[in-house]
Amino acid sequence: MSTPLNIIFSWFEKGDVPTEYQFQQAFSSFRHLDEKIKMDEVMGLNEAFQKTLSTTTFIDHLEDESAHHLVLAKLNASNLTEANVEAWKEKLKIKLAATIDEGEETGNVYTKEQIEAIVNILQAKDDEMLEFIAKINKILDSNDDDLDELQEIVGYIKENRGQIEWLKEAIARNISDDKINLVGMYSSWGAITYQDQFNDLVYDKIRNIEDAASPEKNKYEERVRGDSKIKHDLDTLSFVIDAYDTVTMFTVPLKVRRIDTNTIEVLFDSVPPNIIQLTIKKI
Repeated sequence: MSTPLNIIFSWFEKGDVPTEYQFQQAFSSFRHLDEKIKMDEVMGLNEAFQKTLSTTTFIDHLEDESAHHLVLAKLNASNLTEANVEAWKEKLKIKLAATIDEGEETGNVYTKEQIEAIVNILQAKDDEMLEFIAKINKILDSNDDDLDELQEIVGYIKENRGQIEWLKEAIARNISDDKINLVGMYSSWGAITYQDQFNDLVYDKIRNIEDAASPEKNKYEERVRGDSKIKHDLDTLSFVIDAYDTVTMFTVPLKVRRIDTNTIEVLFDSVPPNIIQLTIKKI
């Protein structure tokens, strides 16, 4: 039988001299590490085991397909109600998933019969288009004079595309240009057809004469119709540039990129409607 702690403490107070008996009683009141505790000596252990399940009962529960069927879904979803299914759709965001038609009810997908009807309509349209193509090919293969004339017109357009594009540009700018024919000493100036081309050429020749007469070139002028790469030969990266519309006489904003000391690139925010006069001055 163990001795209460308060009795043991009283044997070892200051000034006491414990006896052999007291030492034996003190150490006998505690368990040694080498002494194993028996299960029936643990308080409440037997009662705790009485509350546990047997291995058989636990395995039976694991294998029972109806276990917790009110709160857990089966693998085959056989215990899901209609409300459960709708809840799963809502959670998985598949409320708008396609549904298959049943009977005469129309869902949000086509039935096989409906698809076949649509394909038949498309096939009929395709056959109709093929008939039209066959008729066109037959007409093109004929020797009809009207078609021959049409072909000549197409050929003329291809051969004179440059002049047509220039004419379109002239119409877009709302200007007119007289047709001219250079004779005599001017015939060596090249293929000049319109007055506007002649004016540009004369301007360039006058500019070249002025540049040649100048002892030191410090200015360069040129007319452009849009974004251009210009070789000014001023041998500098320091210059000022003036640009104005030759019709409205308004100053035109532009961007300038220096490529080297003799070449620049001018860029406009949009295509100018008229010819732009550029003057580059060396500083």
